[in-house]
Amino acid sequence: MTVEELGKEIAKGLIETGIEGAFNSVSCSTAGDYPSMGCSQWEGGRGDNLLSMVPGGERFIDRSYTDIVNSGELNDLKNLLDSEEGQNAQRTLLAKDCEIYVKTLMEVPNLDDSRCMIYAGMWCPTSHYVVSRFLKNRAHRINMRSMLALRDIFRDEYARAASVPANCYQGYANRAEITYQYVAGADLTTEYGVGWYGTYDWGK
Repeated sequence: MTVEELGKEIAKGLIETGIEGAFNSVSCSTAGDYPSMGCSQWEGGRGDNLLSMVPGGERFIDRSYTDIVNSGELNDLKNLLDSEEGQNAQRTLLAKDCEIYVKTLMEVPNLDDSRCMIYAGMWCPTSHYVVSRFLKNRAHRINMRSMLALRDIFRDEYARAASVPANCYQGYANRAEITYQYVAGADLTTEYGVGWYGTYDWGK
């Protein structure tokens, strides 16, 4: 699969599973008092970039999450993100992000199976730099061509490696399984000619 095709499928997986959020998701960032938004939890400058792509979004640029809540505008922001224009902007931005994820993950030794690349790519909104470094540091001891191996390593080690709070560990473990089930069941045969999961050696 090409970079564009892999990026498309990573974006599709993020939207369909909702593991990062729905189109209208808005929460307070764990890194500061600013909104984390949409189906890929864009925040900070990346969040402002998303808002600049949506008509009416400029009113929320460079504002704190607390300010938006206290002004009674939280539902307005959610509705804006869930509008046709908001969803289209998120799809456009996500597609570009996912191609960056693929190019970064191509630096990981032996991560050359399409399904494994998609699986790893669906973790990248948490930080594609962290995901790439996480996998590179473990490439010598796990099979990068096995989705089961990737699922287990993300389930058991990623939350700690990414320095997330301990109360988030179970959520990351759930994400590892949800992502595995999604990618294992995805039809990559009809459009790309990639065999169904479990029907070829690399997928075992």
